[in-house]
Amino acid sequence: MRFRITSILGLMVFGLLLIIVPHTTAQEDDEPLFLFRGARPLGLGNAYEAIADDINALHYNPAGLAQIDETIFQFLVVRARVTTDLVDELDTIGELFNDTINPLTKSDNPLTDPNLSKEREELVKRAEKILAERLGADIGLPSLGLIIPLKNDKYRVTLGATLYTQFLSNIRIIERGLPWRDKVIEMLDNHVVYRVTGQVALGTALAVQIPVDQPFLKSANVGVSLRWMRRGTFSDEDNPFEIVDILDPDEFEKNYFDFEPDESFSEFARDNLDFASGYSLDLGTLLTPVDGLRVGLVWRNIVNNIRVETTTPAGVKNEFDRDFPSNFVVSVAAKPLELLGETNGTFDLTVAASLDDPNGDDRLGKFELDSLADHIHLGIEAILWPKGLFSLGLRAGDNQGFATYGATLRLFKFLNFDVARYGDLETDWWVGSMEMTF
Repeated sequence: MRFRITSILGLMVFGLLLIIVPHTTAQEDDEPLFLFRGARPLGLGNAYEAIADDINALHYNPAGLAQIDETIFQFLVVRARVTTDLVDELDTIGELFNDTINPLTKSDNPLTDPNLSKEREELVKRAEKILAERLGADIGLPSLGLIIPLKNDKYRVTLGATLYTQFLSNIRIIERGLPWRDKVIEMLDNHVVYRVTGQVALGTALAVQIPVDQPFLKSANVGVSLRWMRRGTFSDEDNPFEIVDILDPDEFEKNYFDFEPDESFSEFARDNLDFASGYSLDLGTLLTPVDGLRVGLVWRNIVNNIRVETTTPAGVKNEFDRDFPSNFVVSVAAKPLELLGETNGTFDLTVAASLDDPNGDDRLGKFELDSLADHIHLGIEAILWPKGLFSLGLRAGDNQGFATYGATLRLFKFLNFDVARYGDLETDWWVGSMEMTF
């Protein structure tokens, strides 16, 4: 079965709806890790390593798991992130297809037809607008997490495990060729590079709390986590197409999506996937100098490796090793009311700060602004009725100079609804998740 141009464009739009992380393609020396990020830490500006008191500790600081003294099973039903730019584009995507793309693709001379001058101008304006935007959506499939504390007379030992799946895609336009006086022709020369990645990751962790009971150190937690992943990538990076190519649907299909007569797109993509497998080891500590104050130290990717398996357009398979970038984080969290001895069951307040180096963003590198703010994360959280049948959490933060805030509504002690507004070095995101914890 052969696909028409509308099917190809529809698949590209669907790719945008999966998860778009612009400009996170593989670098020459390392691969992005695609870390799992929870809605609560995002609302706190990712200043979470010294808090680490729930299942998110698996991803931020494994030593924090030793704070948990009961068995917890988490089923994350859905987690989604959407940029405001993507929402704006989706609001008008139907209009773009009906009024601009369809008339151009139906014409025998889309570049010169005088009756289509308006459509050509609109296509250029839309492309220029997209170049300045960050179109992003992160739709996570259901994920599982498990925490099991083990009884010990002297030490508190905790095991943790998580399984999560991610789908990542990005589409970017690369300007190329000589400048033309005609902006339409100049824009149509640009390359379109797409990359779609599916990844499954399994993480395990072990944490131990050691009672010290010294004047300036009550306890010390140490933890280690091991993450294994397998991913497949479908991309045209080795053979990108030009924008002008999509104006000739038959030739476009022949050159870039040449299916066998009975082959579906999913089969075609599976046969052209590049695969990678890897692992990453994190080491964390959590110190409690006094009740109400914690200091976290985390070294991410202290040991790591990823083996990339690629297939060239000629069908030649290659394998080579890359690394995940490492990162060291120093974090402090305090509960002011507990420090003052004013704790109660109605209200809980936490403030936190983290400093990471050498990288300064969620994907552990690549988008630094070369300023101190790149490495700083700040957060504050207030929880009403923290141990009640219903509770409400409010939080705000600063993620590398960008504001964040969020809220959690917990019902019947097991059903959590989270929302957050999260700013990073690329754009602003709306985040939402629903999870069940038993």
